[in-house]
Amino acid sequence: MDPSPLPTFTINGFVADLGSETLHDRKGNALALRPQAFMVLRHLLLNSGRLVTKDELIETVWPATAVTDDSIVQCIHEIRRALNDDAHAVLKTVPRRGYRLVLPTNAAIGLPRRSLVAASIVGVLMIIAGAAASWWLLGSPSTPIGKPVVAVLPFDNYGDSEATGRLADGLAEDIITDLARFPEFQVIARHSTQIYAGRSITSAEIGKALGVSFLVQGSILRRAGRLRITAQLLDAATGKHLWSDRWDRPHEDLFAIQTEISEQVSNRLGGGSGVIEEAGRIAAHRKPPSDLTAYELYLLGTEKLAKINRADVEEAIKLLKRAVELDPGLARAWVELYHAYGVMPSFGADFEANFRLAAEAAERAVMLDPSDAEAHAVLGFSFGDRNDLARAKMEFDTALRMAPNQFEILTFYAFLASSFGEPQRGAEMTDQAIRLNPNYPMWSRRIFAAAYFMAGRYEDALRMQKQMGQENYGRRMWVYRPAALAATGRTVEAKTALAEALKWFPDLTIEGFVSLPDTIEDDRRRLIETMRLAGFPPCAKPEALARFEKPVRLPECVER
Repeated sequence: MDPSPLPTFTINGFVADLGSETLHDRKGNALALRPQAFMVLRHLLLNSGRLVTKDELIETVWPATAVTDDSIVQCIHEIRRALNDDAHAVLKTVPRRGYRLVLPTNAAIGLPRRSLVAASIVGVLMIIAGAAASWWLLGSPSTPIGKPVVAVLPFDNYGDSEATGRLADGLAEDIITDLARFPEFQVIARHSTQIYAGRSITSAEIGKALGVSFLVQGSILRRAGRLRITAQLLDAATGKHLWSDRWDRPHEDLFAIQTEISEQVSNRLGGGSGVIEEAGRIAAHRKPPSDLTAYELYLLGTEKLAKINRADVEEAIKLLKRAVELDPGLARAWVELYHAYGVMPSFGADFEANFRLAAEAAERAVMLDPSDAEAHAVLGFSFGDRNDLARAKMEFDTALRMAPNQFEILTFYAFLASSFGEPQRGAEMTDQAIRLNPNYPMWSRRIFAAAYFMAGRYEDALRMQKQMGQENYGRRMWVYRPAALAATGRTVEAKTALAEALKWFPDLTIEGFVSLPDTIEDDRRRLIETMRLAGFPPCAKPEALARFEKPVRLPECVER
């Protein structure tokens, strides 16, 4: 027997069709609602007239994701705006409890009441299915204006052999697949670019035909047992070369070469420090501030954030907040807001306020785009900030499954690896990230230094810190430098570094630093040992310890 059809409702003159998941105005024009907002509306419609609690909505709409009440509030605001319900006459708030949708008795069109019961059951089944396919239901955030589109053209085969031709095809396909994991831009499918193989046509003509901003093209030459592979990124409109690289390898292991080069190309072009976003920043700098789109504000915000000093991070927050004001659905801007708020305490800003804002940004990023690996990574960071390491590990494992060879994901995992009891894996991931992106950005050096330090690779940690200016250090780096110097026997340098650290952060103590909630016991022992060697003050003041739920006390401090 066919299931009963899902009902259609009239609400305040608008029509909500639960079957097609659409909302129309009085003239039949479709109104835009994010998938999450429509799921909230659907549940309220199927349960109209009764109180629907916030917990019930969270369990229904976000069954496998940790979100705050703010996620519900956003959806409710969007629904009210779409229904022209500024007076809250249709969708009522029950303070501190939830919401009630008030409908006239004839709101459901053309369906007997038993069909409404069936529709409720079908709705529940659809929600259960939605949990298994949430990437499809929730994974299509609106594309912000100015978001670039990239086409990877077939690589030219100068080797005149079938094996080289297969490598050329496979390399282009792998680069398309790897680039498609980056949500900062869109990538044209291979079947749309394959028609240009071997054709003499300008970049401007291809760009116009495909509607793309950038072209990736390359070539493969096989000669005397070696392969020479080139790749370059072009501005589609002008044909200007924005980036190029060349690889010279023995031809024995074609598959390994294909994997290595596709990973390197995608990481060099994609990500926050990639060539494509950098080209967007250059263009954004040429525009008056009043003309900037949400995506361009996001690009300029990430540029400021990458400088890792307090003034620039504060400016990044302003730019990113403007971006989400223009486009609240720009998930990547919320990802970067997490990073910005998360790094502010290392420059002496308020811990609680910034960690709260960071957590909200991370939750919103995953809510808006559950298919974004970096959104899951920052949510993992957020759980780590709250010492919920089990959920942090779960989010990072999700991010790694989505993007196992993406520079940013490897880098972020490396930072928390020691907290997961995997310090050596963190150092190995750092090595891998550096191989993928030898021109790694400034912000990553802080993470690499931390990963190396926690794995006991103190010289490598110091090498990373040497590439940073002192204004980029933050509290954690000022602990690691004297501690690493002391651990390698460089006592005089350690004392000098400690004096500098205490100038920047006069309240730095062993107790205060090792009491941070994301510090596991093995890391704590390493820090206590190396900070003692460096000569850090051991005991924290009572008011400093009062900030922590479970402060760590050293024997010599308790006996005072």
